[in-house]
Amino acid sequence: MNKTIRIFAYLFIFFTIPSVLANDQPYLNKPVNEIQAIVDRGKLIVAMYSQDTPPFYYRDKNNILTGVDVVLIKGFADLLGVTVEFDRSAKFLDDVVDKVEKHEVDLAVCKLSMTFDRVKRVLFSEPYINLHQSLLINRLELAKQLQGRPQETVIQNLTGKIGVVAKSSYTGFAAHFSGMEMVEYPSWDQAVNDARTGKITAAFRDEAEVKMILRDRPDMALSLLSVMLKDADDTKAIAMSLDHRNLQDLMNFYLKSLNMELTADKIINNYDKVIKNIENKIKQRI
Repeated sequence: MNKTIRIFAYLFIFFTIPSVLANDQPYLNKPVNEIQAIVDRGKLIVAMYSQDTPPFYYRDKNNILTGVDVVLIKGFADLLGVTVEFDRSAKFLDDVVDKVEKHEVDLAVCKLSMTFDRVKRVLFSEPYINLHQSLLINRLELAKQLQGRPQETVIQNLTGKIGVVAKSSYTGFAAHFSGMEMVEYPSWDQAVNDARTGKITAAFRDEAEVKMILRDRPDMALSLLSVMLKDADDTKAIAMSLDHRNLQDLMNFYLKSLNMELTADKIINNYDKVIKNIENKIKQRI
């Protein structure tokens, strides 16, 4: 082989092989943008806990899925120009995190708590509401434990059983009550009913859930004392997979632009006004 032919052969290899590799592995020179993928698909796939949790997500009297979380994420989809498909197959709250981590959905929204373990596995948006951890304590069980001591001291050192929703963030938060045995329930209502009858000392969840119980079932106040733990936050945010940082950035921009300043009391006491305000802000941006 003469010198000219050898040079031609090297040049052929140099220019041809990268082209072949790129065709075989298009991701080498065509980075995937998850936002464009959603737009091309024409729908946003969203994981949401199977059990209704009003006023954040629930089916109304007409069997229409609605609530703060639903309106919020539909507005995001409207801005993208796509529809929303809700995946409500998750039997437990932790299951929606699994779905995000496994790329079975684009994101998860269901008043989802940010915890250390979850943040290791998925990305979260900036919180759209910050709640506090709260207790519903059986009044008779509390009275037995007082024995002349200050109520605040006794609450900080409760004994007995504490009920939480199974596979939720509160199975981890309950570890703060080292003197209590944790009991996991398939539903919040079951935990509350057992606290009312004294089968457990307290039911444990966020302040919105506790306040909703006392608002909708005022008779519960006769047997249950509500206690909000002001030094124990429970921030709620939207989850996305670790490699979806473009989606995270866009979601953060969206939430910031709405400037909602949500609180449990605002949502519970002025639900219609809150929803209308969110919808109006979204319409201004479409």
